[in-house]
Formats: sequence, structure tokens, C-alpha cells
Amino acid sequence: KAVGGLVPRMLREGKKKVDVFAIVGAVGIGKTTLAREIYNDDRMTENFPICVWVDMSKNLSELDFLKTIIRGAGANVGVTENKEELLILLASALSKRFLLVLDDLESPSIWDNLLKDSLGDGVVRGRILITTRNEEVATSMKATIHHVDKMDPESAWALLCNQVDAECNSEELATLKDVGIKIAEKCDGHPLAIKVIAGILRSRGNSKAEWEMVLNNDSWSMCPILPEVPQAVYVSYVDLSSQLKECFLHCSLYPEEFPIQRFALVRRWIAEGIVNARDKKLLEESAQEYYVELISRNLLQPDPESVERCWITHHLLRSLARALIADESILIYGQQKLNTSLSKPRHLTLCSMENSLDGPISLKQQMGLRSLMLFKSPNVRAIDLLMESASCLRVLDLSKTAVEAIPKSIGNLVHLRYLNLDGAQVRDIPSSIGFLINLQTLSLQGCQSLQRLPRSIRALLELRCLCLYGTSLSYVPKGVGKLKHLNHLDGLIIGHDNNAPEGCDLDDLKALSELRHLHIESLDRATSGASALANKPFLEDLYLSEQAPAIENQEDLEDKDETEKEEKEGQERSNGQCRGDESTKASEKIWNELTPPQSIKKLVIKNYKGVKFPKWIKGPKLGDSFPSLVFLDLENCMSCTKLPSLGLLSQLQSLQISNADSVITIGSEFLGTTVLSSATPFPKLEVLKLRNMKKLEEWSLTVEESQVVLPCLKSLQIQWCPKLKALPEGLKHVALCELHVEGAHSLTEIKDLPKLSDELHLKDNKVLQRISNLPMLRSLIIDDCSKLKHVAGLDALQHLRLVFPPSTETFYFEELVIFWSVAFPRWLELLIQKCKGLRRFELQCGLSLLRSCLDGGKNWHLVQQIPEVRIISCDGKRYFRYNKSRRIYETNAQSEE
Repeated sequence: KAVGGLVPRMLREGKKKVDVFAIVGAVGIGKTTLAREIYNDDRMTENFPICVWVDMSKNLSELDFLKTIIRGAGANVGVTENKEELLILLASALSKRFLLVLDDLESPSIWDNLLKDSLGDGVVRGRILITTRNEEVATSMKATIHHVDKMDPESAWALLCNQVDAECNSEELATLKDVGIKIAEKCDGHPLAIKVIAGILRSRGNSKAEWEMVLNNDSWSMCPILPEVPQAVYVSYVDLSSQLKECFLHCSLYPEEFPIQRFALVRRWIAEGIVNARDKKLLEESAQEYYVELISRNLLQPDPESVERCWITHHLLRSLARALIADESILIYGQQKLNTSLSKPRHLTLCSMENSLDGPISLKQQMGLRSLMLFKSPNVRAIDLLMESASCLRVLDLSKTAVEAIPKSIGNLVHLRYLNLDGAQVRDIPSSIGFLINLQTLSLQGCQSLQRLPRSIRALLELRCLCLYGTSLSYVPKGVGKLKHLNHLDGLIIGHDNNAPEGCDLDDLKALSELRHLHIESLDRATSGASALANKPFLEDLYLSEQAPAIENQEDLEDKDETEKEEKEGQERSNGQCRGDESTKASEKIWNELTPPQSIKKLVIKNYKGVKFPKWIKGPKLGDSFPSLVFLDLENCMSCTKLPSLGLLSQLQSLQISNADSVITIGSEFLGTTVLSSATPFPKLEVLKLRNMKKLEEWSLTVEESQVVLPCLKSLQIQWCPKLKALPEGLKHVALCELHVEGAHSLTEIKDLPKLSDELHLKDNKVLQRISNLPMLRSLIIDDCSKLKHVAGLDALQHLRLVFPPSTETFYFEELVIFWSVAFPRWLELLIQKCKGLRRFELQCGLSLLRSCLDGGKNWHLVQQIPEVRIISCDGKRYFRYNKSRRIYETNAQSEE
């Protein structure tokens, strides 16, 4: 209801260029939630091309505040540190209608000192939405105020039900309403309190006795730790097991503005000794369960953009966690002075540090420090003091720093269990690392300057995770097989770049029976041990790659005349064919002997040089070989002429095939169908991507009449397949939601897809002429398809977006040159006239065509029929915005300047 009332008020045009709105209410009452719903509302995103969210609880400096807005608006800040220059950039960045949200604003000073003069009299209209606990802040900014009050009992009960059971089993929950209402009343109408209590109830099941135990919990009457934190939040914390309590408190060691990476988090929990092994599970598996439970209890919130990241759900929860762990942890920003008497912290988090770690707190005094994590400190280089003093460290995170040399004294940190150097500038790892006998995680991912590992790495017998992907290593020393506790091995390089015996071989993997994740590179350098994968019963993620093929410098080729090129190619064919055949046979032999286990869920095959795919990924028994495979990526298998029968993979949900340069046709062999088989090909496939298949000409999905093909496919992407002549006819039976076709330069038409529903995106298809019979399609995006002549049969179309690149001066329709600077082509005119349900039209084009859409222009009679229109020039400087129902007509394209 609040969203329904506020959004229309914010959209209504007033006398001011920039109107301020405020959501005012007590802490934890739902101000941020309401602001987020408004921010994400389709009506707001449609009317405000620029939307920026700023979390004011982060105590940003004036300069950082301005930079945040400028970057959020999509502009470049550069290197300036001058406030006046940033204010100029701010005005330039907000060049279109904008929505700026300032969440948790405590003072009007930002408005008075920075925004009032810069935006108040701006040319472009905008809205500023603030959330605040202090009504005086809103009043001083002359904001239109919306108060958020506590939820009434029925609304609170409805929220509780929704959080406990998203599917709302109303009959079952109705029997719990009397006790549920009492619990909701104890939450005092606070949405946050209701959500965390719902997390407890969800873990107890829909049992009235269990709910009454929560209602009568003694923690409700305990003295509050922080007066601003609802008691229900503390009740939720008390209900956690001792391990979950420590896991939750550990999350508060991260700076508030940084997302928490799941992979690193669970391994830090293990390094701290928080996680207990249970039911013969790996520690990592138990830790994953802790992670899932904290999310289920609404204490951690997954990042909507990535399942691999999360945040503490609310700043009140973070405040509680910081208060509970205050006796043993410190978080410092830059040269911030400490306001604490804590002399011997166990956990230290440093953010935005300069080149040295020894600043606001002397590391020489921190003998009992157990964890040290650095964030946003790319200039830190000196870490010698750390190695000399912090001998009790268990967790050390120096990722994304400028540290180049790891001192030999690192061997003194014998208690260290977690060492993260991801993205650091480390050039060498000292052999003294072998003294870290308790080390469980060593992550060197993205250390591009790292060129060698010491042999002593094989002495790290407790190592459970080794990440080497993205380094400049040419080999990994032999002896990895001694690390029998490894369950995650990423970026293992096989062999040596000059065939020296020091490099590890596949034989080193035979003893690693606990592996869950294995990433192997330079597989073509293997000389033995191809059967090493046979005893990996728990392996789920497998990445297999040979060395990437060498690519001759294009400039060198262009400098040679044709005769030289022909002579060189002839010599290569005669002299290199034998070597190529030998290399191909050797590659096929190694791969054929690998035999991955049936436990595999994710498989990546990259740079395979064989002509035929390995025997274990083809043939009629493929489904039996990989009964659990969910994700498959075939990349750079450039010599294979036929694709395997991947349709036999019964659990496959995502398939990506790229750079299969030798595949000319995809037929029934891809589906795995036979006359004797009635099985459904690809029964669970949801996403299919075909990319950069240079020779692909034909693709068919022909099956028997009684068979169904691709019953679950939702998204199909075909990109850079320049010889593909037509889409498979069988697609007409597939209930696609999204179809993306790009760079298909032989495709002349897209037709007869009666079940395609959500979106068709067409880009850079040079000979595409016809689009027809897509009766359920709601959104059509066309970008640079200059030969298009006919678009019809789109009866359900609601959204149309067209992009005409600046390089396109004229387009050809029915053998006539029609200048876009004058009029729309006939197909577009007919489409607009016939699609009565078209609600939104977007166009990016040249300035002349843009002006032809204005009132009085040649295309105005078409444009004015559409409820909402947005047109922008190719350079982004001129625009036209029209909303029929709300009588909005805005443009800056009339001027010749």
C-alpha cells in the first residue's frame, strides 16, 4: 500500500526541478525495505533512466559520497580529488531524469553542503528519496514526508506466515494463529523482528508446542544489550547453536560495505576452529550447512546478483554482532584512531590502509592476534612486522594488496591455517612456507606475478584447499599427491614448460581421494597416470584443459605477400602434418583414459585437440556415465567435427558450446535419439548457448512424433555463428522464454516460434530480412539488423527496442534507399499500427531521426499512439521522452547547438 501511494506522488511533476521525499520511522521498522521496493518499482525505472542508491550508514567522506553518486550514474570519476571538480562531474553525470536514494541519512549536511545548490536548480528533473530516523532531517530538507508506523497485528501475522512458509499453507498455519499473533505482538510491529523470529519458527516446524516454546522463551525478558535493537533480534541470536553463534559473529568482522564471499567465509570458519565434523561429512560440507541455516534464519542475506555472496541482513543485526564481539575484535578504517581500551584483540580488520600495516595500532603488541584481514588496501606492501609478532595467527588475508615479497619469517606462523594472497603482486613464495604444518587453505588465485612455487609446498600435509588459477606458474612441483586432505585443487598445471621432470603428472592425483573440486591445466603435457580420476568417488566439479593453441601475430601475417603465405602454409602442411597427427593421437589417448567418476555435477572441457571427443563423453551409455551432470561447458574443441549425444544426459540443466570450429552440422546424433529409443532428449536442459561456431551451417531438432524435445528449455543463445542458415524447425515445439541471436550473418528469417514468450534479442545479423509468427512474444530488441524488411505476427508485443549504430547511414528496403533521417521503414510503421498492445517503445538513433519523432515531425503520428516512448541519440547527449497517460513530453533535441 505504501509503495502504491508513494510512487504516483513521486512521479507527479511539481514546480521544482528536484523534489525530495522522506521515509521517516524508528530503527528496524522497514524504511529501507520500503525504499528498496520503490527503487525497484518498474514505474520508477521506466521514468528515471538514472537510479543511484547510496548507503549513508557507511560514514562516507564528502569526496567518497560524490564519487559514489557519479559512478552509480555510470560516469567516470577519473583521478580527481577536488570537491569543486567532483560537483561539476556530478551535474554532468545526472544529465537525465534521476532517482537518488540516500538510505539511513542522519544529518542534512550532505544536502546543505553538496546537493542543494548543485541539483536544486538543475536543468534535468529528478527525485531524491531519503530514509531517516530523525524527522528534523526531513523537515530541514523540505521533503514530502511519509511515516512508517509499526505493523498492525493482522499485517504482522501475515508477514510472519509468509516468512515461515512462503507457499502459505493457510490451513496448517491457521491452527497456529492464536500463538502466532502473540509472537508477532512481542515483535512490537517491527518487520525485522518478525523476520528473524520467523527464522526460528521455520527451523522448528509447524508445531504448536514448538511455537509456544518460542513465545515463552526467557530471552524476551532479558535486559537489552543495545536499546535500539528489538529484543526479538537477541532472542533469535540466543536460539542459535554455539557454532552458529560464532559463525554469525565472525561475519561482523567484514567491513559493512563489502559482500561476504561464501567460499572464503566457510574456510575461515574452519580455520578458526568453529566448525565441527559430523556424520562423516567434510568440514566444508558442515560449514556449508551452517551458511544455509544462517540464511534460512534471515540473519544472512544472499546477494541477488550472485549466490556466492551474502551480507548481514540488517545494520541492526550487525550492530548486535559487533557489540557481542566487541571484547575481542577491532575494525579500523585508514588511519582512524581507536576509541577502545581493548589492548589484545583476537581479530583485527583493516580497511583502506596505506603502504604499511603499522599505523593506528602497533602490530608489535598483538601477540595474541588470531585473525588479520585487509580490505580495500591495494597499496600495502610492508608486512615484515606482522611476521615478527603475530605468531598466533590462524587467518591471514592479504588479498588484492601490493605485497610483492613474502618474508622467510612466514614460517614462524606455525598456527596459520588460512592464507589468502589472491590478486596480490607476490613474485615468489619462500621455501619456509613448508613449516606451516597446520595450513589448511592456500589461495594464490590471480597472482599474475607469481612464477614459481617451492618444493616445500608438499610438506603442507594438512592442506585442504589449494588455489593456483590465474597465476604465471609454468609448473607445479611434484609431490602434490602427498597432500591427501585436499578437497579443492584449482589450477593444477601438469608437466613442465621445457619437459623437465620437476613438474607434477597425473600420477600425483591418484592418492587424492577426497577431492570435490579439481581444475587441471596443460593436460596435453601429461605422460602417465591418465587413470588417476578413477578413485574420486566424491568429485563434483571437474575442469580439464590443454594448453591454448598458439595464434600467430596477425600483423606479421598482413605484412607478408600472398606468395610467402602460400609457401609457408605449404611447408607447414608437409612438415607439420605428421607432428600434428602425433599430437592429436597423444591427446586423444590421454583423454580416453581419464574416465571421470559418476559423481560429477559440473564438467568443463577446454582446448581439447582431438578430432573425436573422448570415448567417455559419447556413445549410447553417456547418460549412465554421468547420471548427476548438471552443467557442461565445451570450449575450444576446435578439431572435433561432431558433437556428442548430449541429449542423453538426464540431469543436464546448462550447456555451453563455444569455438567448435570444425562442426558443420548438428543433427540427431546431438539429441541421442534412435528409432528404438523413446527417451526425451535433454529432459531437464534450461539454458543452451552456442557461441563462435564459425562453420556451423545446419542445425536440426528432428525427432519421432511421439517424442518431446527440450521440454524445459527457457533460454537459447546463438552468438557468432556466421554460416548458420536457419533455426531448427523443431524449436516451434519448445516453450522458450528468451532467444538471443547475434552475429548470424547467413540467417535470413526468424519465424514460427509460437511458444516464445518473454524476449527476442537480435543483434548484428547482417542479412536478416523477416520476423514472423511469434504470437506470444512480449518484448523485441533489434540492434543493427540493417536488411530487415518484414516484421509481422507479433500480436502480444508490449515492448519494442531498436538500436541503430552511428555508422549506419542508410538502410535498404525493397530495393529503395530510405534515409533514417527522414522516416521509419515501412515494416516499423506497420508494426506500430498493428500491435495494439504495444506499451513501450525505445529507440537509439541519429539526431535527425530523433527529431523526426518530435511533435510536428514526420514520425510523430506513429509515436504519439504509444503510451510510453524513450528515444536517445547515439552519442547519448540528446533525448526525447513521452508518456501519453501522464502527459509527459520532454526533449533537449530541438536545439541545433
